[in-house]
Amino acid sequence: MPCLNAMPHIVAAIDSAMAALAGTPYEIVVADGGSTDGTVNYLRTAGVSLLEGPDSSLYEGLNKALAAARGDYAVWLNSDDILCPDIVELASLARGSAADMATGEVQTVAGGKVIWKSTHHDVRFDFNSLLFGVPNINCRIVSMGLLRTAGPFVPGLGLGADREMMLRLLDLAGKRTALPKAVYCYQAHPASRTMGGTWKSYRSVHEANLKLVSYLRAARLDANREEVVEAYAASTRLALARAEFFTGDWGAATATIAAAIADHPMPGDWYRGLSLHRRYRGQASGW
Repeated sequence: MPCLNAMPHIVAAIDSAMAALAGTPYEIVVADGGSTDGTVNYLRTAGVSLLEGPDSSLYEGLNKALAAARGDYAVWLNSDDILCPDIVELASLARGSAADMATGEVQTVAGGKVIWKSTHHDVRFDFNSLLFGVPNINCRIVSMGLLRTAGPFVPGLGLGADREMMLRLLDLAGKRTALPKAVYCYQAHPASRTMGGTWKSYRSVHEANLKLVSYLRAARLDANREEVVEAYAASTRLALARAEFFTGDWGAATATIAAAIADHPMPGDWYRGLSLHRRYRGQASGW
């Protein structure tokens, strides 16, 4: 768990993990990036392995926590989310089958009501679904051996680092399994960077996704994946322009549209991006 000024949400997050994992060997490794709101004082007596900051981002914090972890499998828990009791069944399934990755389901809660549920067990886990679907990295148990092979998160990608990590794990996770039960609960609230439900939060996500596009363009991809990345780039620019427009930044929205047309003057990428967006919009990215 990475955190920075995470009060009061982190208390429920830690409590949920301890309750869910009671009776099974576990450790909770928390990397605090330099909190000043009482988070550190709470964590020092919370029964967790605390790594005190500073760090540059939540992904640097995640890398520090993973480097310090001693278990055979890892789960990522955001400091404002909840771990569900069925995570233990998923862990047992992972160990019993010696899986590199075990995927459960997630649900998103806002105002005490479930507003979205994933369907990983019904979706094929591939390059297309990971780019255009919801990556949901937090409902996955991943072996530490696989993570050591994959290497650390790329902090420079910001919020796109989750998706990039999943793309790497796609090619490395030889044995995978899934459990059609909710093991993780995202808490949607106004302060959330990704679950804020505001045009500002959407804009942050799309800006991060364009960073991921640049990163993937520099990688050595086969022709099929290159085509998917270009389709993703086209649809992401449109989504960003829409978010910019609704945050009142009309100049930026116009510039983004112009850049999108210049970047993709032929209709092929637009058609492909629209098709994949319609197929995977709001869908989990599979297992």
